[in-house]
Amino acid sequence: MQYTILVVNLGGTSTKVAVYENDQSLISETMSHPTDEIIRPLHDQIDFRLDVITGFLGRNDINPESIDIVSARGGLLKPIEGGTYDINGKMTDDLGSYRYGRHASNLSGIIAARFREKYGCRAVITDPVVVDELTDAVRLTGLSGIERKSVFHALNQKAVARKYAASIGKRYADVNVIVSHMGGGITVGAHEKGRVIDVNDGLSGEGPMSPTRTGSLPNGSLARYITENSLDYDSIYEILTKEGGFISLAGTQDALELEKRAVSGDAATEKIFRALAAQLAKEIGSRSAILKGQVDQIIFTGGMAHSTYLIDLVRPYISFIAPVSVYPGEEEMQALAEGAYRVLTGREEMKTYM
Repeated sequence: MQYTILVVNLGGTSTKVAVYENDQSLISETMSHPTDEIIRPLHDQIDFRLDVITGFLGRNDINPESIDIVSARGGLLKPIEGGTYDINGKMTDDLGSYRYGRHASNLSGIIAARFREKYGCRAVITDPVVVDELTDAVRLTGLSGIERKSVFHALNQKAVARKYAASIGKRYADVNVIVSHMGGGITVGAHEKGRVIDVNDGLSGEGPMSPTRTGSLPNGSLARYITENSLDYDSIYEILTKEGGFISLAGTQDALELEKRAVSGDAATEKIFRALAAQLAKEIGSRSAILKGQVDQIIFTGGMAHSTYLIDLVRPYISFIAPVSVYPGEEEMQALAEGAYRVLTGREEMKTYM
């Protein structure tokens, strides 16, 4: 049976749209938006963004009523386990009220629900960033009132883990893998039989440093830095998540440019990459311990996975743990389409957001 799947992925400055027949892409487009539209409050962008999506369908002679299901990028919701979820009223209420955070991705689910109301199809999200499958053992910290959170590149991490499993003729639920997504933020997840039982909170800068994030810092030194510079919460959070890493150490977040400097012999830049490689290796090593050494594969993905230079720096640290696979870039649109297709074909049960 043939299904037509509309995939929508809204970012702060753009709207990504694609149409799939089953799990095969037919057409896709990324549309950037004028400043006067994207500076408006998110709720005021709904009609504009919906018009952009229906305009895309019209330009490509696709009847909106032919869409069987809309698969949308998940926004900031309460912590939930991985999977594909029906976009119900509870979900759109939480997305629209920004109860768990404000981000343009919240609009994806709201617009998918609007599209469903108008054209009579189904609407789902798959593996949002708030997927939380942590064990209690890794969630608890040594300070009462503070627990570790699971906020990571769930969609792409789970997608490449499934791809690896399929490549060896197994299901995602049958393998143990460590996935390192390396982009503007870096998250390293321990995937045990289809569940991410440990991962660093890349959104807040925990774990390895990245182009824009500091990574985990020594507690005492961080406390002193905050007091000596009289920083409030918003100021230190900005530093940890937007002004750290490559920006703080090298003045730019352009990983490709910095790699060129390092390869050409710039000692200062080479030092940064070697430090990042060591931090990645330590994060991967800790995930292997959580998996009790039972690791089938270590997987690198995300934009910086294009850097063979960086991965070659990490390999000597981790080669004793498991073989390495590299799936560079992100496959969010494909992953969203596949999530919807698994539900449509009965290979995965659709979940309910409660």
